[in-house]
Amino acid sequence: MEERPRPHARRASFLARHREKFVTAGLLGLTIALGAATADELLDLGLFPTRLEREARDLIAQFADDERTRREAAAKLMRDVEPFVAIPELIRALDSREARIRQLAAECLRKLARVEHGYDPNAPVAERRAAIARWRRWWRENEERF
Repeated sequence: MEERPRPHARRASFLARHREKFVTAGLLGLTIALGAATADELLDLGLFPTRLEREARDLIAQFADDERTRREAAAKLMRDVEPFVAIPELIRALDSREARIRQLAAECLRKLARVEHGYDPNAPVAERRAAIARWRRWWRENEERF
């Protein structure tokens, strides 16, 4: 009677035969993840937000709520979130579809940054985008201060 190989022996030989493929696939996956994370950081894509960035985004999302909630969220953002995290998130919020969010984001930015870039939350889209570009340029030039 012929002895059948044990299942774990077949599994071990399968892993041994394909080990190089598994290692290559793992390294490729890691390379892609690191590349995406690096690109996210360099290009400010927001693909991998930190806990603080998520907290800032959650608070900014509350800017669309009733007046009391809006003001509490703005106060908490300015009090609890570091400016180096809050400012880029507020600049992103300037491009929101909701005027209430844009308006409160602009107020918070002016208070945190102590500068004015002529942003009007009710201006036409082209004017708002030009002001947002000025804010982004200012942030690139000044982020090390925060």
